[in-house]
Amino acid sequence: MKLLGALGVLVLGLLAAFIIANWGVLSAPVEVSLLVATIQAPAGIILLGGTALLLLLLLAYTLSLHTSTLLEARRHAKELREQRLLADQAEASRFTELSAAMHREFADLRSEFQRMSNESSNSLAAAIGEVEDKLDRALGAGTAITTPAPRTLP
Repeated sequence: MKLLGALGVLVLGLLAAFIIANWGVLSAPVEVSLLVATIQAPAGIILLGGTALLLLLLLAYTLSLHTSTLLEARRHAKELREQRLLADQAEASRFTELSAAMHREFADLRSEFQRMSNESSNSLAAAIGEVEDKLDRALGAGTAITTPAPRTLP
């Protein structure tokens, strides 16, 4: 863009030098037709004024285009911030839901472990009680408990 601006300044400088060098010819009155009438006026000044008016219109168009582009970019940035905020909130919500689900799962696992531990303890206590009963009966009857001899492999 800087190259284009420098080129524009160069062209305007050359045009200004041309106008200064040929001012006498540009300001000489000639017959100019206005389609309905003919008047005496300097044609060069009229054309120079038309060129200046065209340049001002081009400048106004460029400024309006630049302004609308900046406003649209600003609007897009605002929408992007809003969407990013919504995404962050959704992500935080998902983390909260995940945390709650994990806590529920761990609570279920903990209660299942507790239940199985209680069942194992009860089973073990029952087995120990049976062994104690057998031991008490065996000791009470006066008989010795014999254990089978270990087998040897051939």
